[in-house]
Amino acid sequence: MQFFKIPERIYVRLIVVRFKVASDVDKTLLNLRLYQYQTCPFCCKVRTFLDYYGFQYELVEVNPITKTQLRFSPNYKKVPILVAGGDIVLTESSLIVSVLSTFLHRTNRSLNDVVQFYPEIKSIDPKTKKELLLCPNKYYIMLEDTKLSDEQIQNSREEREWREWVDEHFIHLISPNVYRTWSESLATFRWFSEVGQWHDAFSPWERYLAVYAGAAVMFFVSKRLKKRHNIVDERTALMDACEQWMSALGDRPFLGGRQPNLADLALYGAMNSFYGCAAFAELLERTRIGVWFERMRSAVESRAGSSLMRSRCR
Repeated sequence: MQFFKIPERIYVRLIVVRFKVASDVDKTLLNLRLYQYQTCPFCCKVRTFLDYYGFQYELVEVNPITKTQLRFSPNYKKVPILVAGGDIVLTESSLIVSVLSTFLHRTNRSLNDVVQFYPEIKSIDPKTKKELLLCPNKYYIMLEDTKLSDEQIQNSREEREWREWVDEHFIHLISPNVYRTWSESLATFRWFSEVGQWHDAFSPWERYLAVYAGAAVMFFVSKRLKKRHNIVDERTALMDACEQWMSALGDRPFLGGRQPNLADLALYGAMNSFYGCAAFAELLERTRIGVWFERMRSAVESRAGSSLMRSRCR
C-alpha cells in the first residue's frame, strides 16, 4: 500500500480513461480509478468486487509492454493499482478488496482511517534476499470489536483460507494453461486485445508490440512457472483445482452460503480472466464448476451486494 500525492500535470496528461462504471447507489465520493490489464486475474478480482458491491469507478488500461500509464508510480509497476481521490494509492488485489470491504462495513470510518488498519512490515525474501513489504492481515476484514459466534468465526476463517488458495494456488495454474503452446499464447493475446479494446487504448504499433511480444514472452514465462510450481500436467491440475472448490462448496450455492463471500468473488474474478480461452472451454466440459460460475455471473452482473453499499451511504 502506498500513500503519495500524484503530481497533477502527470496525472492529467498521461491518463486515458477507457470508460467509467456508473452506479446509482455509490455516494461515497471516493473517485476510484483502477489501473489494470483487462484480463489480468488480479485485476479481474478487483473489478468483480467493485461491480458486485456497486462501486462507481474509472478504468485505465495499462499498456503491458510500455506501462506509460503508470509514470505516476515510479517505484511500483504492477497492476492492479487503485487510486482514490488522487491521494491514496492502493496496491495488491487482495489488500484492495480487504480495505474496501472494511470501508463498507465500518460506516463511521473514512478510507484514510481504514488504511491505517493494514500496516506494512519489512521482511527479507529468503530466496532472493530482497527486501519485501508485507501486510500480515491483508485477508482480514477489520470489523468493529463485537463478539462473533463460533459459526461466524469459522465462516471468516474459511473465507480467508480460500481467498489465499485463489492467490497462492489457482492463479498460478492460469498462465501454464492459457500460454501452453505458441498458438494458444498468440490466441490468448489476440483475445486480450479484443476484450481490452486495445485498438482504442493504444496506437497501432503499441498494440502490435503488445500482442506479439507479449505472447512470446508469456509462452516462455509459462514454462518457468510450470516448473516453479511443480505442475506436471497443467490441464489436469486446473481441473483438479475446480473439483477441489466444488467439493468445498458441498450443497451450498456459494462458499458464503446463500450469498457469495469474498472467496467466491476472488475465484470468479480469476476465472473471468481467461473466459475466452480454450482452457476455459475445457474446464466447463470436464468439471462441475459451470453451474457455480453462472450463479456468480448473475450475482455480479446484478450487483447483488449493493445493499451493503446502500447501508454505507445512508
